[in-house]
Amino acid sequence: MPQKRFAVVGHPIGHTMSPFIHQKLLELCGMDGTYTKLDIPPQELPARFADTLRLLDGFNITIPHKQAVLPLLDEVSGDAANFGSVNTVAVRGGKATGYTTDGIGFVRALSAAGIPLKGHVLLLGSGGVARVFANEILRTPAVTGLTVVMRRHASELPCRQDSPREISEKAVLRRNRENTFVDSLDKAIRNAFAERCPQGKISVTDSEALEHACAAGERFSLLVNGTSAGMYPNLSDCSVSKQVVGACSAVFDAVYNPGITMLLKYAKEQAIPCAGGMGMLVWQAAAAEEIWLGCRFRPQEVSPIIEAASQTMRRQFGNVVLCGFMGCGKSTAGQLLAQKLGRDFVDMDTFIEQRENKTVSAIFAENGEEYFRSCEADACRTLTRRSGLVIATGGGTLLNTKNVEILRETGIIALLQPPYETIVQRLAGDHTRPLLERPDKETAMRKLYESRMPQYQAAADLAVTAAESAAAAQELAALLAKE
Repeated sequence: MPQKRFAVVGHPIGHTMSPFIHQKLLELCGMDGTYTKLDIPPQELPARFADTLRLLDGFNITIPHKQAVLPLLDEVSGDAANFGSVNTVAVRGGKATGYTTDGIGFVRALSAAGIPLKGHVLLLGSGGVARVFANEILRTPAVTGLTVVMRRHASELPCRQDSPREISEKAVLRRNRENTFVDSLDKAIRNAFAERCPQGKISVTDSEALEHACAAGERFSLLVNGTSAGMYPNLSDCSVSKQVVGACSAVFDAVYNPGITMLLKYAKEQAIPCAGGMGMLVWQAAAAEEIWLGCRFRPQEVSPIIEAASQTMRRQFGNVVLCGFMGCGKSTAGQLLAQKLGRDFVDMDTFIEQRENKTVSAIFAENGEEYFRSCEADACRTLTRRSGLVIATGGGTLLNTKNVEILRETGIIALLQPPYETIVQRLAGDHTRPLLERPDKETAMRKLYESRMPQYQAAADLAVTAAESAAAAQELAALLAKE
């Protein structure tokens, strides 16, 4: 049997996880096939569709082509036709048929995460993916209502100098856009929802009105983010406030990079059950392969792929966080690694010193260790909302398990553990380490080393043992390049 050929098509597409995920799924179902990525600008899609994409066995479609591909297809199947969005194309005998697996991936991801799709659902966004979500939500028997949050356009915002007529015209523009979104949903699904749930309703609102409603006691069973807010590299963005998240019993964010968005952080801080988008990404990929190959995947088979994809994403796109005992070479190796990877380097102690406008030794002497540890925790929170960094942590940073959790949200932790004798040599004439400045320095160092090393090892995703910093950087670069 000839090797099957598949691809993902988008623009830009440099940060896609699809090749990794689909290769794992192809291996799982025992199929000999390849899966690549194709960066095709919008103006080139028609020509490339004819001379490249039709020659494949199947391909996935992502932003910005999900609607643009529709007129190029020979047939559009089921939900893809109803929802006006395609993310999967099967090519059989030269005939290209479009499907959408976003809805299937969404529902399966919720189920796998143990999050029920029921009650009154709050949906953020009104784009193509949000429409798919809305249709899946409304067709679910346990759902009793749907509120959609649409971003206000500048042309709809009232100004202080507006006349009553202008205010009225802007309100009409807003209502028309709201009605257009509702009308874009599948009519049969809307009618079935109305018949099943006569008291239920589909409403559209904006962020400001939502804030007021939640402050007044409005509650939702589930919040679903169908926007790109919080996606790499805009890690600090979030469409709603912590107060709105607190008014929801569960949260699902379709964004998968980073694994923990600000929306999910708000949920975790309030102990609200939540799940990110990697599960959906893998499950919609599994549904695509079921269409292409006729195979079937079980949750227990897919779960390890979701975890592996999350780990690989953090290696490729997240921060690289170096940990280890003082004197292990984090700063030197970190600078060399950053040069190899083309990333920015941040030494956390230096970062804190610049913020506090005093040295670490002075902070210990004037404010105490407890204050310094609070500075470390704040630095972790700040740096984890940035991306593409190599971060050298202080020797005590990762002894706080909360810091470990925060840094792992958008990064991978690597341990530098050269021979103990190498560390002793490096620290012999170093008098900048407050915890070692005592008469019994060697004894204190050994005791501190033996107590801290198990904690570093428990926190680390990777570890290198090279004595020289250049060799450690080289070894780390090689490990990070592995899947």
